[in-house]
Amino acid sequence: MSNKIKHSGIVEEIADGCMKVRIVQTSACAACKVASHCSASEKKEKIVDVYDFPSACKTGDTVTVVASSRVGMNAVLMGFGVPFLIMILALYIASRFTSDEPLMALVSIVCLIPYYLLLYMFRDHIKEKFAFTVE
Repeated sequence: MSNKIKHSGIVEEIADGCMKVRIVQTSACAACKVASHCSASEKKEKIVDVYDFPSACKTGDTVTVVASSRVGMNAVLMGFGVPFLIMILALYIASRFTSDEPLMALVSIVCLIPYYLLLYMFRDHIKEKFAFTVE
């Protein structure tokens, strides 16, 4: 199994040391021969920012953007794992103080606000860690 995440894309724009690449993200069934007749196949266009790229790249070029699978796992952990643990911990603590279930649910959701504020405040630092490169 490869330890890199690769996507082919087209350079949309290069400005201020940042290259914007449009990639087509597909689900596993989108490559199937009958995907056009099936409602389960999924295809999305996304634009990713690449900061480490060769100077020879220009708008309209086809490039392959690469990230390590560790970057992907860390992104999933920060986006889903940590918020889930925060909610479960807050729900457990709230259940020790009250038996009002709607209040416990509200407390567990409100406890996510500081986490997402921290992510927002450190977005530039996080952006450096979750970077794509051009292969």
